[in-house]
Amino acid sequence: MRASSLTVLVLAALGQLTSACGGGDAEPDAALAQEPEAPPLRHEGSRIVIPEGSPLRERIRVEAIAPTDVQRSLIVPAHVEADPSHLARICPPLAGRVVRLHVALGQEVRPGDPLLDLDSPELVAAQTDALNAHAALAQAERNLTRQEDLAEHGIAPRADLEQAQTAEQLARQEVQRAQMRLRLLGVGGGRVGRTLTVRSPIAGRVVELHVAAGEYHNDPAVPVMVVADLSVVWITASVQERDLSRVTMGMRAVAELAAYPGQPVEGHVFHLGALLDPDTRTLPVRISLENPDGHLHPGMFARVTFEETARPELVVPAPAIVLRGDSNVVFVESTPWTFEPRVITLGEPAGNASVVATGLASGDRVVVANAVLLQ
Repeated sequence: MRASSLTVLVLAALGQLTSACGGGDAEPDAALAQEPEAPPLRHEGSRIVIPEGSPLRERIRVEAIAPTDVQRSLIVPAHVEADPSHLARICPPLAGRVVRLHVALGQEVRPGDPLLDLDSPELVAAQTDALNAHAALAQAERNLTRQEDLAEHGIAPRADLEQAQTAEQLARQEVQRAQMRLRLLGVGGGRVGRTLTVRSPIAGRVVELHVAAGEYHNDPAVPVMVVADLSVVWITASVQERDLSRVTMGMRAVAELAAYPGQPVEGHVFHLGALLDPDTRTLPVRISLENPDGHLHPGMFARVTFEETARPELVVPAPAIVLRGDSNVVFVESTPWTFEPRVITLGEPAGNASVVATGLASGDRVVVANAVLLQ
């Protein structure tokens, strides 16, 4: 009895297993009986076709490209400079001792205002030469008058008269030379020993002072103070050699200084340098700016943006460009929903726009969204 019961149980289990296996075979057969799903796109040589009913038709957007006005900006480093025509480095014309200072650092001065008094042995020598020249001229004039009188009465020979005339001319020239020297020094006649007063040649402010009363200065090439009119300053930008064609005279420029972020100042290019810096390969480009409140100081760092004139160019959005190896590719529609890849060359960047230099023409219909799905 036990053996027969075991046999019945085994046969029942085998029947259930056979039934389960039979049910599993029916489902794959049904799946194979279904038709295969159509591909979202197909390749026909180099062309790409999106068939009707493909979900890609809802995701791909095609637009005709046309020239668009593009304005580029060139941003370069710069610094503030004083206008050299409004800046004077004061150097004593003679070696000597400073006996008096008439100004202090930061003081406003006008043209002709005294800056310092200088006591110089060279000035004493120049004054003495002038006095001696005047005395010699007076003596030559008296001698000439006497010789003219003698010649008129036939007492003195003609040669003596001519010699007196020559001596008088030479003495007069010597007086003119001595007076010219004093005039160049800014000193008139008068007694010997007068000090030399150095005066301001321009209106402005004493921005540097390197001298004190009692000091002796013997190098006329070293300035003892600087007077500057900073109501107008220059911003000098350093433009790279490759960008020189993008900068022109009169171009609008906007400068932003490191000291005043968020406060741009506007000007125009008034000077293009003539000599390229051989070390940095840059050319100085200068912009003149009004500085009535004096907040622009020479030496400040700045950043200058040159705004170029807008010109029409072909532009495509960034999602339209696909990178294939080292080439930039866009997909151009040849017939409805049929596209061909085309290699393009990008031009100079203009903000977020992708400017196309070569490879496309106005009117070409280009995939401008989800172009990467056509890879």
